[in-house]
Amino acid sequence: MKYTDDILLIQAFKKGDTKAFEQLFNKYHKKLYAYLFRLLKSKEDAEEIVQETFIKIWEKREEFIEGYSFDAFLFKIAKNSFISLTRKKVNQKVFENHPEIYTEIDSSTSENYIIFKETRDIINSIIEGLPPKRREIFRLRRIDNLSRKEIAEKLEISIPTVDNQLMKANSYLKEEFKKYSLLLLILFLG
Repeated sequence: MKYTDDILLIQAFKKGDTKAFEQLFNKYHKKLYAYLFRLLKSKEDAEEIVQETFIKIWEKREEFIEGYSFDAFLFKIAKNSFISLTRKKVNQKVFENHPEIYTEIDSSTSENYIIFKETRDIINSIIEGLPPKRREIFRLRRIDNLSRKEIAEKLEISIPTVDNQLMKANSYLKEEFKKYSLLLLILFLG
């Protein structure tokens, strides 16, 4: 079925209509590819992120809020994928160009290991300060990397409840991290 109205197209897409999804893909993929290619200067990377973005869009279709710009939803997911890919490449280059980093993190001799361990202990003690249910939701999201929907299903609560608890956890953690260091905050929540 060919949808002429974007509202009907989005409604059908949210219900799992593959034809509606195909229309959305055809409508937006070239624009998204051009945007990513300008950022990445790599055909392969741009194509990879376009594919990854549309896969995530399909997986998160039920979370899409009608009335919200599909274009904005699409580009937000693509931007997050771009940032992840960039971080991954930067980390890879750092380790390729500085293999001594591997040897510096020796648990018996390295000062870095002690700093790392202390930082990890601080993070763990701050997380322990969360109320039990909030802490569990936070860990499932940040450590186990479950989606909001998976958390809601696992704990038999609503997605808005998950969102609310994550928002409160993040707010608490940001305040606690300010006591220690802005760097720690950036590393942990960034």
